[in-house]
Amino acid sequence: MFLNFDSGWFVALNVLTNSSSGGQTFVGLWMMCVAILFTALSVLKLFYIRKVHSLYRSTGASFQKAQEEFARGVVTNPGVQTATKEAAKGAASGMASGMFSGASAGNNQM
Repeated sequence: MFLNFDSGWFVALNVLTNSSSGGQTFVGLWMMCVAILFTALSVLKLFYIRKVHSLYRSTGASFQKAQEEFARGVVTNPGVQTATKEAAKGAASGMASGMFSGASAGNNQM
């Protein structure tokens, strides 16, 4: 391939230029369509990332403000508090049951 670089554009062009039958031409054209669509999607993603970034900066937001807002929201959220309590309770009971189930002074092999 082209400098051992297997990009969709290069492979499609290679298939189109070296095609000897109609089947290979169709495959080359299909590969070109896929390469065009991937390129268009990449350009659109770049456009949207720039747009979101400019909107984010125009609101005066910062990562520090976002972290503070997230921390306030998580700490005061009753669902998160309940889930944290249940997870801690389950971890503590699992550890306690593992420590006390069948552990005796003679069987302890640390």
